[in-house]
Amino acid sequence: MTSTSRAVRALSLSLLFSILGGCIGNRDVEAPAHYLSAVGWQRSHELLQYKSFADYTSAVKDEVRRHRIPFDPDRAELEIENASPVELPLGSQCSDKVNGIAILVHGLSDTAYSMRDLAKVLADACYKSRVILLPGHGTRAGDLLTTRLSDWQETIDYVVAQAAAESNNVIVGGFSLGGVLTLDAALRRPDDIDGVIGISPAYHLSSSRIARWAPLVAPVIRWVDRGVTDDPMRYEAMPMRGVAETWRAMQQMMKNLEKAGQVEIPWLIAQSMDDAVVVPGKNEELWKSYAVHPDSRLIRFVSDQAYPDEEQVLTQDGSSTTSRVLALTHLAVHQSPNNALYGINGRYRNCGANMPRDVKLVKQCEESDAVWYGVWSTTVADDRALAFSTFNPSFSRLAEEIIRFALRIAAQQERAL
Repeated sequence: MTSTSRAVRALSLSLLFSILGGCIGNRDVEAPAHYLSAVGWQRSHELLQYKSFADYTSAVKDEVRRHRIPFDPDRAELEIENASPVELPLGSQCSDKVNGIAILVHGLSDTAYSMRDLAKVLADACYKSRVILLPGHGTRAGDLLTTRLSDWQETIDYVVAQAAAESNNVIVGGFSLGGVLTLDAALRRPDDIDGVIGISPAYHLSSSRIARWAPLVAPVIRWVDRGVTDDPMRYEAMPMRGVAETWRAMQQMMKNLEKAGQVEIPWLIAQSMDDAVVVPGKNEELWKSYAVHPDSRLIRFVSDQAYPDEEQVLTQDGSSTTSRVLALTHLAVHQSPNNALYGINGRYRNCGANMPRDVKLVKQCEESDAVWYGVWSTTVADDRALAFSTFNPSFSRLAEEIIRFALRIAAQQERAL
């Protein structure tokens, strides 16, 4: 390998480390070849021909079932169910009342499962809460080799048009890459979308100076990481193409935002100020520059920083001694402590086994009965085990604000009738 090739690979690894929240795999253990092959999602547009969301979810679930390589064969059917798109039932208090339709979009390497906690929140606000699965996801990492930004946009446009035909009130929300795609959709389809939510949105990446090169590098270096995953709902291996299309999505969103000049509909952002994947300060500047609706909100989750009170800006605790959470990572803001996989008693704990982390610290984390949660730069006492935080101890406060936000939009749309 030439020195130039080594440099490009080092840069690409740094890029993926940032975008995926510090999940660069152990490159001594590569995923099997069939996991790295492009097999599924080859005709993703054919999944968008159905009139109802229920038929769409059924078709996508069949695609996942045909091409997914299970993390745990004994839980294969549960994994398919969790990874696939879904519409959650309305909250029990809603009766027959429907306030609108909410469409939720996950991030790069993720699945529909990651948005289920937020979907439940919006269902409790009496919204038909629909979580989609972006093409290339939920099956095998190789399927992102042939996926493009246009595939993601076509899927979002399809479900938005479907929702707009059913309801006069449609809100969209997304995590990370999903936050970029949904804001872009709101800018492109102002007549169809009435509110937008960005959770840890990737409007600005901490690795932007590297990320800009991904589209050029993708034809030469196909894989950033070929590692074996330890999380049943996320890819570990990642093609450079996935990173390149994420960068293209960011660039197009910014172009459309500058063209629009402002975001006229209610726009909510929720993010951790300890997030090392995005640049929270720049996200905040963007929101303050373009959010003009009086119902727009910004929610900061902080650990030890102090911020002044501001109109339309809320500051919430991003740490909790009771829950042993010291700081919130990129992946934690939108997950409930009660989440069956990522919660405080969930099946998954991110100890950094797939990272260049000291083996002793990994083992201490894996074996501890009282692990603390934070970012990898968090300092803890020697006798404390540290894991990467995957849930938000203040999730109930986030839920309250999202419900208020959604209900204000519903009331506004009802008055407009």
